[in-house]
Amino acid sequence: MRNAATQKPVTWQQARESGTALFVWRRNIGLNRCVFARLSNFSERTLATYEKQKKLSAPVQAQVTEAVRLVKALLELIPAEDLPVWLQKPNPGFKDRSPWTLIENGERDVIWEMIHQTRHGAFA
Repeated sequence: MRNAATQKPVTWQQARESGTALFVWRRNIGLNRCVFARLSNFSERTLATYEKQKKLSAPVQAQVTEAVRLVKALLELIPAEDLPVWLQKPNPGFKDRSPWTLIENGERDVIWEMIHQTRHGAFA
């Protein structure tokens, strides 16, 4: 696979359907494979395999889409370079649980609620 810096930029929409586009998109925003694999509930090895595929299967697309949408929304609020640390850090808004804890416990909706409230100025 070519260096992501030499690849054409891809949209988040393309990243949801194509593994090769996902690889480029993920690298362009500075998100490493380990972090994205956890967000999408894949092992790193499985994600690496998917990132070599031109077209992702429908079940894989569903998981990738959910993770891509979450990353896209979080990047509206958090700089890309700070995202991995933010995911690990206990957050008072989440009752001192880390976003990773919420994600791993199936509580992504709590993060989406925070995103929604922030977008609508609830914390201003």
